[in-house]
Amino acid sequence: MKTKMNILSMAVIAIMAGTLVTSCGEKSKQDMESAKESMSEAGQDIKKATSDAMDENKANVEENWKKFEGESEVVIANTDTQIKNLREKISKSAKNDREKLNAQLDKLEQKNKELKEKLAERRKKFNENLIEYNEAAGEKEKSFEREFKHDMDELGNSLKDIFKDNVK
Repeated sequence: MKTKMNILSMAVIAIMAGTLVTSCGEKSKQDMESAKESMSEAGQDIKKATSDAMDENKANVEENWKKFEGESEVVIANTDTQIKNLREKISKSAKNDREKLNAQLDKLEQKNKELKEKLAERRKKFNENLIEYNEAAGEKEKSFEREFKHDMDELGNSLKDIFKDNVK
C-alpha cells in the first residue's frame, strides 16, 4: 500500500511538474510574441520620429533659406545701385584717375556678378530638391550664409573705399 501511495504521489508530482513546465512554456511563448510586437511597434515609432525630425529640419532649412535669399537679393540690388552711382561719380572725376577707378570698379562689379551667380546656383539646388535635409544640412546652410555674407560685406567695404586711396 505504501508503494501504491508512493507511486500515486510520484504520479501527482509528475503531473504537477509537467503542468507547471507546460504553463511556463506557454507563458514564455506569449512573452516572446509580446516582445516581438513591442519591438515592431518601437521600430515603427523610431521610423516615424526620424521622418518627423527630417520633415521639421527640412522646413527649418527652407524657411531660413527663403529669409536669407530675400535679404541677399536686397543687398545685391543695393550694390548694383552703388556701382551705378560710382560709375557716374567716376565719369566726373579727373581723367588720370578715371581709368584706375574704372578698373577697380570693374573688378568689384565682377565680384557682385559672381555673388549673384552663387546665389542663383544655390536657389536652383533648393528648387530642384538637390539639398540633403539631414542634420548636417542646417550647418551647411549656415556655413554657406556666413561665407556669402562675408563676401558681400567685403564687397560693400571695397565699394565704400574705392575713392579713398585714389582721390588726392
